[in-house]
Amino acid sequence: MASIDIHKARVRDALPPRRDPYFGAPLAPGLYLGFRRLDEGGTWIARQREDRRQHFQSLGPVHLKSYEDAATEARTWGKRVLAGTESQEVRTVIDACKAYVADRRREKGEAAAHDAHMRLSRSVYTHALGRLRLDKLRAADLRQWRSDLVMADASKNRMMGSLVAALNFAVQERYVDPGKAMEWQAIKRFHVTSRRDVYLTRDQRRALIGALPAELQPLMTCLALLPLRPSAAAHLTVGHLDARTGLLKIGKDKAHAGRVIPLSADALVLLSAQAKNKTLAEHLFAHADGTAFVRQEWGAAIREARGPLGLPAKTCAYSFRHSGITDLLTAGVDSLTVARIAGTSLVQIERHYGHLLQRHGAQALATLSLG
Repeated sequence: MASIDIHKARVRDALPPRRDPYFGAPLAPGLYLGFRRLDEGGTWIARQREDRRQHFQSLGPVHLKSYEDAATEARTWGKRVLAGTESQEVRTVIDACKAYVADRRREKGEAAAHDAHMRLSRSVYTHALGRLRLDKLRAADLRQWRSDLVMADASKNRMMGSLVAALNFAVQERYVDPGKAMEWQAIKRFHVTSRRDVYLTRDQRRALIGALPAELQPLMTCLALLPLRPSAAAHLTVGHLDARTGLLKIGKDKAHAGRVIPLSADALVLLSAQAKNKTLAEHLFAHADGTAFVRQEWGAAIREARGPLGLPAKTCAYSFRHSGITDLLTAGVDSLTVARIAGTSLVQIERHYGHLLQRHGAQALATLSLG
């Protein structure tokens, strides 16, 4: 396969996204530096041939590391592989999960790695499934594991999502034959129809934000001003904000699609203040040391604050999103626009908020009265 001039930024920018990396000319015998093109940016991938085996290593996002630095790191890593000091043995499900968490740390940061680690350690590491060899894993094993989880169906779906992501990573990195993916692709998620019905008034939202730790207040204020998923807001970087045009780019989140949304004056002021004196790669909302917030932090803070405020027991960060979507729909904003801003589908809007749309429709029809 012909090499590609991936050391040139214009060449990388013109490449179409795909799972397999584009490799450049060899850096040393059997050693190559590759570029995996993503929908947004890309990552450096090193490949070292050792006898008949191929070793792969992710070296981080392209926008944080130059070609020269990645090549230097690849050469150092390749020497360790040939010397036998770089273990790439990923055989069991737990091995695959830990490799995936390490990749999340390199590619997405500590917050994403911590979130994946917490889910997998809670559900996989202590279960017999974790000790199974990847090449022996069967759909029946996965169904039994899921059945053994003592939690609601929605939580089981989230645990399954994290495990499948780890298993797909194992396929991507050639730790297991791609044909094994059929074992987990055949398992359908539970259909969860419960509606998030904790609505907070504007006064309640303001009171809740004020009762939270000061460092969390900007993040929760963002959720009150924009109907984002909490995790999507937590992962926003300065590079996502275009203060000149008043637009915010949302990367891939649960909806698996990026989008650009217009900002209100209040939201623009908030995000611009958070972006001040930060680089494009830094998080808009973060601890003083620059690390992003994780779900467990804001979850614990809200649980502690909601009782004294007399808020519903199920109040959580998602309540801000639900309340915002509710306000937009009852204000008369059409459901398609709300779906686009919120990053969801019309089907989901109608499923969770159909009762509001019916009520609003009845009110609109009342204006047609001839009386």
